[in-house]
Amino acid sequence: MFCNVVVVCFWLLNAGSFSACFTLKQSGRMMCSFVEEQSHLGEIQYLQRNALLLLNSPDTEEERAARAREFQHSGVITFLVKDPSLHVARHADEDTDKLQCEMKRYSTAGIHAPWPGAGGVGSDTPDNWFTCTIKHRENQFSVTAFLRQPPSPESELRIGDTDTLRVSAVFVVHSGPTVVETALRRDVRLDCGFTVDHARPDVTVEWRLQLRGDRRKLFSYASRSGQAERLEGEVSVAEIPRGNASLRLAGVTLKSEGTYVCSVYVPPLYSSQDIQLDIVESPRVSVSPSSSLTLQEGAEEKLVCDIDGYYPLDVQVEWLREVPGERRLPHVVKHILFTSHRHNMDGTYGISAFFLLRASLQDHGVDYTCRVSHKSLRVSIRKSVRLAVEAAPQIGTILLGLPSQSKRNEQQEETVLNREHEECSRSAWIRLLPSFLSSKAEGWIRSLCYRTATHCSAEMCIR
Repeated sequence: MFCNVVVVCFWLLNAGSFSACFTLKQSGRMMCSFVEEQSHLGEIQYLQRNALLLLNSPDTEEERAARAREFQHSGVITFLVKDPSLHVARHADEDTDKLQCEMKRYSTAGIHAPWPGAGGVGSDTPDNWFTCTIKHRENQFSVTAFLRQPPSPESELRIGDTDTLRVSAVFVVHSGPTVVETALRRDVRLDCGFTVDHARPDVTVEWRLQLRGDRRKLFSYASRSGQAERLEGEVSVAEIPRGNASLRLAGVTLKSEGTYVCSVYVPPLYSSQDIQLDIVESPRVSVSPSSSLTLQEGAEEKLVCDIDGYYPLDVQVEWLREVPGERRLPHVVKHILFTSHRHNMDGTYGISAFFLLRASLQDHGVDYTCRVSHKSLRVSIRKSVRLAVEAAPQIGTILLGLPSQSKRNEQQEETVLNREHEECSRSAWIRLLPSFLSSKAEGWIRSLCYRTATHCSAEMCIR
């Protein structure tokens, strides 16, 4: 929902409320959390209270003070940013409901260096410092503003729940986006900049890469010496006095992945911005067999989905059974098998997912789809195989390369006749018996002949 649409949206704040459907630059105000460290019984505890940030605006200081008094009875600490101040909203101009804000005290770690900006020189009493960090909820940018409270009788160490603090924004460090995704071998720019309320500041800029506990320097520059140390990447030294400290990386590899830290130091203030660089490569997906497959009922075929060239490692692969034109959710195929991950030469990964399909007539016209989800993809990749199933042949059907049923019957009859002929041949020895056999023995042998050669011709037996 955007603010150019007529919408009524409010932020409720106890007894009061104010509109949040404006950008920070338009509204000039934002709710924050004020976080303080407290030591209790040797342990550090964090106390969090509500705070209201009122930025410099066309209103006079008296008008802003009047606005601050409106919230004194609402239980909030008010930070009234007075002129002259840097325009914090210039680097964080977004709908306030998309921003998160945190305020803290800032310690200079014992370094007492009078601030060279307006009203910062000539006092021996240290300033009170606060930081206000505004971050986009979707990692579009991050801004840290240093708020200076000059020493005065009003600036007490303890801050009440309804106190109003008059501060000036004197130093701002910003970056964006804070999460950068890129493919391999691309050129990348990591944005980092700063603004100071006085000219020719004594500034030191440094870039470091942090990965798995290892932290190595990439670039450093000190304006006092004018010397730059370039180890990796490219930062334009000529742009640093203008507040541009962005880092350029050429042809990134997997070794380029990690957290890049841009730090800017203007004594006695130090700020750093973290930018996460993630390498992402989209997978290439193919299925085998190709887009169509014809099987006979009962036949089996292995369907394979090959996924290759993706990074990082995590990938989700599913096989789905989908009926075209059917509005129901697709059926997820179970018992899918996976190969082990393949590690390619360029550092990307590959894997295959497959299953054994046994064709049935219910599968005719069905799509088997491989669906792949990965960090690099906004929409899953889908590759489908359209299945056609033919009915199995019935008994008596002539099959190519096989004899017909009548031919098989002829072969069986011929086998029977050959077996009977062998039996008749075995009975032919009776004709060789000597003629002096008795009539009784001759009758017995003749009976045996007919029993063992039922289908023989009579001439083959003894006459």
